[in-house]
Amino acid sequence: MLGCQIEDRTPTGSRRDEDTIQHLLSRYARRLSARDWSGVRSLFWQDGSYAGPIGPGAPQSMERWLRGVEPGNFDVRVVRTDLRQDGDLAAAWLTTRRVTPSGPTAIDGDWVEHIVLRRIDDDWRILSVSVATPGRRSAH
Repeated sequence: MLGCQIEDRTPTGSRRDEDTIQHLLSRYARRLSARDWSGVRSLFWQDGSYAGPIGPGAPQSMERWLRGVEPGNFDVRVVRTDLRQDGDLAAAWLTTRRVTPSGPTAIDGDWVEHIVLRRIDDDWRILSVSVATPGRRSAH
């Protein structure tokens, strides 16, 4: 009789790498939510890129977009992370729940970001972020 086998789908690389990358992705979302633009930029490697519905060049474009927006009309929370790692390169599909400004109110919706990371000098950095057009949205 065959028994159940537990599959270990840990990405190639160490579990410590996975924890470090997960922590970096959490900091990315928290710093976005806090509008800590220098903190967000510090997670990118040199000329890291951002492409999404807000436009290229975030966090600079996000900083301009959110200038004067009430604190309750912008928030970013990680809902799910799918991570793959091979040596010094990693990619994550990050699903976030975001509250974004829409006129005097806000819209709540799910966003999907594809984030490419690289280990450089024993530290993980974001190379690029590509954001899909927001999914389900509702008034906040």
